[in-house]
Amino acid sequence: MPNYSLRELASFMGFSEAPEAVVTGFATDSRLLKPGELYFALRGERVDGHVFISEVAAKGAVGAVVDRSFLGDSCGLPLFHVEDVLKSLQQIARTILAVRKPLVVAVTGSVGKTTTKEFIAGLLRSKFIVANSPGNSNSQVGLPLAILNHTEGREDVLVLEMGMTNKGDIAGLVQIAPPHVAVITTTALVHACNFEGLEEIGRTKAEIFSHPQTQVGILDRGIVNFDELIGIGNCRKLSFSLERPDADFRMWHSDKKMIVVTPEGSGELNLLQLHGLHNRHNFLAAVAVARTLGLEWEDINRAMPLLLLPERRLQMVEKDGVLFVNDSYNACEVSVKAALNSLPEPGQGGKKIAVLGGMVELGKFSLGCHQAVGQYALDCVDSLFCFGSDCKAMRDIWAAAGRPVVWAEERIEVVRKLREVLSAGDVVLLKGSRAKETWKVLEEL
Repeated sequence: MPNYSLRELASFMGFSEAPEAVVTGFATDSRLLKPGELYFALRGERVDGHVFISEVAAKGAVGAVVDRSFLGDSCGLPLFHVEDVLKSLQQIARTILAVRKPLVVAVTGSVGKTTTKEFIAGLLRSKFIVANSPGNSNSQVGLPLAILNHTEGREDVLVLEMGMTNKGDIAGLVQIAPPHVAVITTTALVHACNFEGLEEIGRTKAEIFSHPQTQVGILDRGIVNFDELIGIGNCRKLSFSLERPDADFRMWHSDKKMIVVTPEGSGELNLLQLHGLHNRHNFLAAVAVARTLGLEWEDINRAMPLLLLPERRLQMVEKDGVLFVNDSYNACEVSVKAALNSLPEPGQGGKKIAVLGGMVELGKFSLGCHQAVGQYALDCVDSLFCFGSDCKAMRDIWAAAGRPVVWAEERIEVVRKLREVLSAGDVVLLKGSRAKETWKVLEEL
């Protein structure tokens, strides 16, 4: 990011006076703060950022934005007392973005957000100067920090991921970074404990279409309440699907090419080696954005070889002759089924094994989702290892079918049992909600 003066940033928050110090970055986590950064003391459910004022002062912070009620020691730092620390962080990001005026592409969806965001940014780089939010920086805190810390101000296009836990989350994010093009990858029962069902999740995701600046909305034609969602917001809507013949963007294989049908006609792309049908779905969404923003087929073909899946998305890791498919970034019913479908065939005499952690934040949908995954896995793998109380439902289905299954409350117990049965040629899927840290199976074997 380009450097700003503390005085200029203070003016964005309504302060008329501040030192002329140079601000080189922004931080909300005292552990990650670097010298020259402005610190925002957020109050969380478990931690109050105001406790760490002395720590950030010792680390070289140039100032701190604190709650109006904070009466503690400044530790020599300029303090900016505000009504709401988070809103002040968001206001600075909103103001800087409004001054720079990049074209913003925003991506949301229950699954596939990060992969689709990375694919979009990768394709657009063939024609534009592009920045994108790192990792899954998609929250009320992560999005403004991504804008402030990971852009330089010279970008033509900014590709941002927008996540939600509750109603109104995305509506708030589009006020910070109004999108010109907005994408919904799909809807599924993720964070479902806060919603009544898929239709309500879809409506909340469609808040991404609500800003008057948004010109085009692109969404999965297979969303259950698609006809309702295309009526949200005033932007033009385009759909994409690998399956629906009535989608605006469709794609299929022909010999050594991929044929993409668009509202303006069809085009040919080179074959892209992507594991998983769901990742082809994400790629098609990226192509829809690229074509909407004027990329030629040659531009897309030129960029395709550089596309990579983000970390812990169908990563192939070989260890002692066993192929581990590390798809452990997160999990919901839809994504677990997609990963099960994406497993390569084992070597001669090898087995297909699924190691599944529980799927969290599903509320009243948890039992049904775990049962559905357990039933589906019967046709995909030879044996199942699962952990977490929610996975008992999977264990019961496999036990009733007379199939080999191991269940334990803790991951380490599953690892011990897994170690006993692994042999060269096996293929092992690692999948679970992020809170279950299923990727650690590789470290613990």
